[in-house]
Amino acid sequence: MKQAWEYDYEFFCDAVPVKDRKDLIQWDTMLEGKFLEEAKEMLEIGKGAWIKPLPESKAPFSKMLGAISSMKNMGYNVDEATKLIPEAFACIEKNDLIRLQIVNARVFKALAEAEKIPDHPYWSYTVYESFEQYCAAVTFPEYPDYQIPDKEELLEKVHAGWLGEIIGPALGTAVEGFKSSRLWEVFGEIHDYVKPPETLNDDITFELAFLEAFREKGYELTADDIADKWIGYIPFAYTAEGVALNQLRQGIYPPESAYVANPYREMIGAAMRAAVCGTIAPGNPKLAAELAWKDGSISHHNNGILTEIFNAVIVSMSYVEKDIHVILDKACEMIPKDSEFYSVIAFARKACETSATYREACEKCEEKYKEYNWVHAYPNMAFEIVAMHFAGNDFEKAMTILMMAGQDNDCTGGPIGHAYGTLLGKEAIGDKFILPLQDQLDTYVRTMESQTITSLSEKTTEAILKYNKQS
Repeated sequence: MKQAWEYDYEFFCDAVPVKDRKDLIQWDTMLEGKFLEEAKEMLEIGKGAWIKPLPESKAPFSKMLGAISSMKNMGYNVDEATKLIPEAFACIEKNDLIRLQIVNARVFKALAEAEKIPDHPYWSYTVYESFEQYCAAVTFPEYPDYQIPDKEELLEKVHAGWLGEIIGPALGTAVEGFKSSRLWEVFGEIHDYVKPPETLNDDITFELAFLEAFREKGYELTADDIADKWIGYIPFAYTAEGVALNQLRQGIYPPESAYVANPYREMIGAAMRAAVCGTIAPGNPKLAAELAWKDGSISHHNNGILTEIFNAVIVSMSYVEKDIHVILDKACEMIPKDSEFYSVIAFARKACETSATYREACEKCEEKYKEYNWVHAYPNMAFEIVAMHFAGNDFEKAMTILMMAGQDNDCTGGPIGHAYGTLLGKEAIGDKFILPLQDQLDTYVRTMESQTITSLSEKTTEAILKYNKQS
């Protein structure tokens, strides 16, 4: 029986990026109040659930195949769901959308009822269920001499961090969803925007909602506080966040919102939104980890949350450390060695040590994790490690490596870009990347559809200073 990941991998390998695009990302048709019924049917509950082009890069994405393969990755028997794949594609070929919707529902039913495979490798690792359990397994570095700088100096670092984070997805959205070799074929080595940059994407969305919760509650904020902001500010979401948002609207709050009927709970979404947790906890990786756990528990579980912690502590330490290699070493030590995610870290670092070039290391990681959907955390977190290892303290090189790695490279470019921006400052990012943004951040977050990157940085800085004075 052909497996979901095999269908998915075929789409992924066959997809070819388009060069010299001038079109704008068509997010506007997806905003609240602008859904056409036909589009909603096709994209959300019809054909598009199985294969649809992304609005940004036009790469193919399959919500359904990703759900099935992700559950298998987590050690569940997905045979019943897998058996339905040929029928789904037959319905698409015949344009039988009525039957297709039933098949889609049956797939999710099968996944919800899927039983654990006792001897699956996933279950040989520890499953982390709470922040307390996690803390008992790691040791956090401490920076007792670090003091939050004055407003001007802090703003400078915060601003550079947000610039780095916004640049990463602006680079990545145009090329995400493709195999590395395809990007090399079409673009060669990417060192700049491949099309005029846009900031309208889903990468920073949840961080803006988080920031509003923090501005209101400070460091005492809870997962429920963050979840409330999701409900209020975010009109729609995808994969793990999409399931969680629907759960929240029905009154199902964290942690149940993360793991009840959520097959995407170890995909990259939590890691994508980690940077804000690190930037509001400068020089305090334990606090950054705690904030990341609260945020991650809304939509993710176990390794999914650990990947958010990993990115959060990297950003937190970028306020005090001087070398990205030191930061990487310390961040790896903050992931429990008996977690499956740590095995990904170990593999990626070994790939770096045994490879002459970043391209060779990326190829090893891509092959190792080819059974994982391209929006899964594992291949993408491996690429983050490759980028930091080979780029050192070079922002452009880190972005180049992440772009050339392919897969979900807007989601890796964001948090890693944030860390590099904070660590190195605006000058190290360079006008080539900064000026085309025109200090503008466009989003689909309610009431925040348009703002300057400067104003976002000022708002963040003021909140950090306010709550550190109170502590």
